[in-house]
Amino acid sequence: MDCIEKMKAAPLSLDGLLLCLCCLLLLFCILRFRRPSIKKMPVRYRMWGYTLIYADQKQGKGNEEGFGKMMYAERYDLQGKPDYVFRKRIGRAIVPMELKSGRIGERPLPYHGDFLQLCAYFLLLEEVYGVRPKYGWLRYQDGMFFVRNTRKVRKEVISTMEAMRQMLEDGEGIPNADYATCRRCICNGTVCPYAPHYHEVEE
Repeated sequence: MDCIEKMKAAPLSLDGLLLCLCCLLLLFCILRFRRPSIKKMPVRYRMWGYTLIYADQKQGKGNEEGFGKMMYAERYDLQGKPDYVFRKRIGRAIVPMELKSGRIGERPLPYHGDFLQLCAYFLLLEEVYGVRPKYGWLRYQDGMFFVRNTRKVRKEVISTMEAMRQMLEDGEGIPNADYATCRRCICNGTVCPYAPHYHEVEE
């Protein structure tokens, strides 16, 4: 007991004090400048500092070899055509952008299906370009989202793809009806048993 009291009463050395201050400063910087996994931001129409290296269709500006070509990732048996792929001029990072014709309004997060689509492109582009994208953009008419390519995101995309393939094999699955998915579907209000249930839940 006497030893503990002596340790409490002993003054902190200069080296120990400096070490504590450095640790506190490092912790502050991590908490202050850490970017969230998903961040809503205003729409940006010009991507300063980025070069367009792929689009899902020709842009009519020349030097567009490969534009509109279907991309394929053998490792994940995944194919698709991102709306746009940019390369950062400083750092050479690969950044996908997915465009949506709808509006997001006051929602703090993107529609989940749109989010998963962008994140699937993270896996696709990593295989095609040999560089793992650190982030991407999901743009609506009235807002856009910065989305980080985290380990959690990758895990969710892979598990979702596995569940979809399993559903195709056994015909069993859990429907995920929502407004963005169902509003323009020809089966909505006709033969689909899930869309009416979605509207009942909303009301």
